[in-house]
Amino acid sequence: MFHTVLPGLGLPPYDSLLCPPLFGLDSDVHNYLAPALCDVKMRQARAMTKFSQIASTPPTPPPRCSLVVLLLQAMLFAFFWSPVPHTHAAEVIAKVDEGTTNWVPPVADAGPTALLKPFVAPQMPWSAAHRGIDIRASTEQVLAPAAGEVTFVGQVVDRPVITIRHSNGLLSSFEPVDSDLEVGTVVASGEPLGKISAETGHCEVQCVHWGVRVPDGWQIGSTVRDLYIDPGFLLGWTEPSILWPVHSEPAS
Repeated sequence: MFHTVLPGLGLPPYDSLLCPPLFGLDSDVHNYLAPALCDVKMRQARAMTKFSQIASTPPTPPPRCSLVVLLLQAMLFAFFWSPVPHTHAAEVIAKVDEGTTNWVPPVADAGPTALLKPFVAPQMPWSAAHRGIDIRASTEQVLAPAAGEVTFVGQVVDRPVITIRHSNGLLSSFEPVDSDLEVGTVVASGEPLGKISAETGHCEVQCVHWGVRVPDGWQIGSTVRDLYIDPGFLLGWTEPSILWPVHSEPAS
């Protein structure tokens, strides 16, 4: 085996086994062409060797998940994903309306036309929605829509709120309402609860926000959350749809 290089041209040496002499050519031509042709052949040989090494190397197996990780993933999937069952709205209304009749608007002389913003049910307990209705108020006084007992009076974030519990367990909350009533006070239907706050506006015009919920009425997996319902149903201002999505059967 011998190597040949053309002095002064900087061409790489060539292997005599890969690049045998070019017979039948003038010596000057041979010395000029041989190194270049040899360089091409040597590059091809190195490429084939590299390809053979890659082809013969077994693929790296993917990382194995431990049994604990797989079980955890399965538990999380089962907890957060489930089909969305429906229940008839009439069943829910019958349940929440049991023992409570003669609901009245929380502001005097209000009718369906006073509804500024309707109820929008959340898809999930933590989803964005409008969990109540906004009613235009011609006066600042807020009335109890049904008999009940005051369970909360105070600030929620930046607005005053009052909540009463009705005889059937429903909770009615009103905001922004300033009230002098104390927790434990029993009120009759139509009795004043307080006045719409002049410092905290909820609508562009004077209004009260009324939300109604069933405590622990929404079962999600092994947990329960409050189920918000449309107060307009109770007043007869709106009609329930044929199917009311609640994502699970109302908790008993």
